[in-house]
Amino acid sequence: MKTKIFLFLIATAMLVFISCSNPNEPNDIEDPMYPTTIYCLSEEILLKKRNDFAHRNPDIATSLNQFGFCASVNVLYGGPTKSGNFTEEEAIAAVKQFVDINPEYTGISNSNDLKFRGAVSSTSGYNDALFWYLGTENQIIKGIEVAYSGIMFHTKDRSLIWCNGNHFPDVYIPKKFNFNIERTKSQLLGKEIIHYGWTTYSAGFVTPERLQQSITKLIIIPVTTDEKIELRVCWQIYLEAPLHYIFEIDVMTGEIISEAPTIVF
Repeated sequence: MKTKIFLFLIATAMLVFISCSNPNEPNDIEDPMYPTTIYCLSEEILLKKRNDFAHRNPDIATSLNQFGFCASVNVLYGGPTKSGNFTEEEAIAAVKQFVDINPEYTGISNSNDLKFRGAVSSTSGYNDALFWYLGTENQIIKGIEVAYSGIMFHTKDRSLIWCNGNHFPDVYIPKKFNFNIERTKSQLLGKEIIHYGWTTYSAGFVTPERLQQSITKLIIIPVTTDEKIELRVCWQIYLEAPLHYIFEIDVMTGEIISEAPTIVF
């Protein structure tokens, strides 16, 4: 009888260990709406969209990428532009007009949502053409920044000739996260931080103290392949000196979407 009880206790302990080692919890949500996914267009549809884009925007030198967004592909510089020069205010107005004409290609439904981070002008030696280079801030969705979503616009003389980048429409953000910040941080405990650069060395290990001192925020990361773009909602965890490292971890799957040192030696 004692032997049976002993074996039962061992089996129970093993089950408890296995359940504690499993990163998935029974209450985790499999949300069919997540992540927002944008798929590559068929060649036929993409050709139609590129022709439509060129017809709408005869002065522009750029075209559309495989997802149907503005991108610096098929660049055809050197075409005629309208004579004269834009002021900075006129260049911004031209950008907003372009966005309002092309909402499906820029991902922006209202040009007033654009926030510009700066405008720089330069004059070329050829016909004294004046260029304006305007960049936008990253897209913000429900207070969460979308990484890599800034857009660059170039004007020449009095024509908009370049658009590269886009915002993402209808991005879904789950109401409940499987991985709150505490659960997310716990996955990093004990992880060794390796820096690669001119030299390769260990910066140390992730400790409770380092995690307590870390800077965290939510961020949306576009994970792009040739076939699709997934908009992943992530916890961004920045570990300060001496680790100098940043993690971006999916709030639903717990997957490390990206990680990198914040300094390079």
